[in-house]
Amino acid sequence: MANGTPMVGTGAVMEGSQGQGADGDRADGRLTVLRERAKSLYQQGRLRESLEAHHDALRLDPGAVVIRLSAARLAHALELQEVALGHYEAAVRVDPRCYPAVEAARRICVGAGFADRAAHYAKLAGELQPTADAAMSLSLVVPSIMESGAAIREARARYAQGIDSLSISPPHLDSPSGDLGVSAFFLAYHGENDRDLQMAAARLFLEAIPRLEFTAAHCRGARRRPGKIRIGFISRFFAAHSIFSTSIGLIEKLSRERFEVVALRITPSRDDAATTRVRAAADGTIDLHPDIYRARDEIAALELDILFYQDIGMEPVSYFLAFARLAPVQCVSFGHPNTTGIPTMDYFISNDLFEPPEAQAHYSETLVQLRNLPTLAYYYKPALPAQPATRESFGLPPDAALYVCPQTLYKLHPEFDDILRELLTRDARGIVVLIDGQFREFTERLRRRFSRTLPGLARRIVFLPFMAMDRFMQLLKLADVILDSLHFNGMNSSLQALAVGTPVVTLPGRFQRGRHTQAMYRKLGIHDCIATNPRQYVDIALRLASDGSCREALKRRILARNHLLFEDDEVVAEFEGFFVAAFEGRVARSPSPRQSE
Repeated sequence: MANGTPMVGTGAVMEGSQGQGADGDRADGRLTVLRERAKSLYQQGRLRESLEAHHDALRLDPGAVVIRLSAARLAHALELQEVALGHYEAAVRVDPRCYPAVEAARRICVGAGFADRAAHYAKLAGELQPTADAAMSLSLVVPSIMESGAAIREARARYAQGIDSLSISPPHLDSPSGDLGVSAFFLAYHGENDRDLQMAAARLFLEAIPRLEFTAAHCRGARRRPGKIRIGFISRFFAAHSIFSTSIGLIEKLSRERFEVVALRITPSRDDAATTRVRAAADGTIDLHPDIYRARDEIAALELDILFYQDIGMEPVSYFLAFARLAPVQCVSFGHPNTTGIPTMDYFISNDLFEPPEAQAHYSETLVQLRNLPTLAYYYKPALPAQPATRESFGLPPDAALYVCPQTLYKLHPEFDDILRELLTRDARGIVVLIDGQFREFTERLRRRFSRTLPGLARRIVFLPFMAMDRFMQLLKLADVILDSLHFNGMNSSLQALAVGTPVVTLPGRFQRGRHTQAMYRKLGIHDCIATNPRQYVDIALRLASDGSCREALKRRILARNHLLFEDDEVVAEFEGFFVAAFEGRVARSPSPRQSE
């Protein structure tokens, strides 16, 4: 359910943008005015307008490296990573010895899984200012868009080899850099068991960064401060983000008779209306210091009983904080639905409708299975589209069979191409709709893959630009069928599609992250769209797209029962039961990975 590529740090915004140096000497009067305007807007917190002023200045002086760097840092702060990367790369073209631009471009390329470009910038950075963490990061890059099953096997073998090579003589670092720890994000999309790789990576990081090991004072003592069970929810994404959508209900609904809830915001991060809602819901909110060790001290001072990580693996700070013992009970769940491999992470909270029988073998943590839940979120029903839309308004043909796959593009496993080939071959009216990636390169790489794997059919795959939520909900409602991705299902998107009644065809995989949508259907008591093999997946999709009466009857059944997916008090009760049992020591823990080997 991750929304967007993993976040990496690239430095402070607006550094050096005051018009000093050679750029300032060359600037004409208008350029100086634009730079001062950009600075003033930034100081007022009007970041998007400040970025536009930067762009106006760069149109006058495209070679102004200082302005490029400032624009890039500002775009990064706005989470416009592709814009930031473009500015950093433009700065490098003007001045290949500009280390801040080279290093920032390297970090973004690592986080985006652009392995070749990451290697290019790593080479440049190594020539200018070699660092152990940059070399370490390059050894662990995992590509985002995979070309084939063979490419997946190669990437995983290369990642394992990188860990083995580094483990022979680990570098020694004082603290993790802004791109270490995020490459494993893309492993989760391969449809393989990542437990051993995650554990090996965690051992390597502990060897390389000894300061990561830390135990808060209150975790060493037998006594605790009196009062309610104090639980901390921690994330960088308590803003308009899928993690907010899956976290806010529990933050709001946990019993305040038994629990004190603290929201821990990793910074820098966006602060918007969703953030305001988190602040209002929690009993307290801490904006953690950007330095990982100072943030660690801030958390330790809270003397939490339980620390609940919302999304380990989506950005580096929460990943490396998790190596410390900051609460007697530390747990993670499905925000990024993969095991962490980290020995201080006690529990992975999942659900019996998600997990196959052998599931514990997929986790380094003790697996906790809550009972009979359609999702692990107290999920508020999405707002339905304010106005109906037409297919023509999206540039789509009105008479086509419309198959929409609304997933992030790196979720599209190469095996999904076989399904698309069969679907489009058997349905001459079929159009498959995808949503452009966060980076244009995601879309371009996938187009190239389709041109190879779907010859003659790829022209019937349409990419639409990223859109606002109301527009997205309109698209889901217009679709004949929603195609769930293989091996890593939709979570938010499946709930959103079922909220408007559009059927989602799903093929459950071997791992929890590929079994979310079928759990929703099992809760609804509707099994029509759960396939057991790829051929049946295509058969179901074709039947729904071609038989309007069948499709409408299924929609009515979904709409009559979809209330069971939303605002479910049983989700809260199950979490509360786990939290109390874990706090009281009634949930057994497995030996840590380091102890069991």
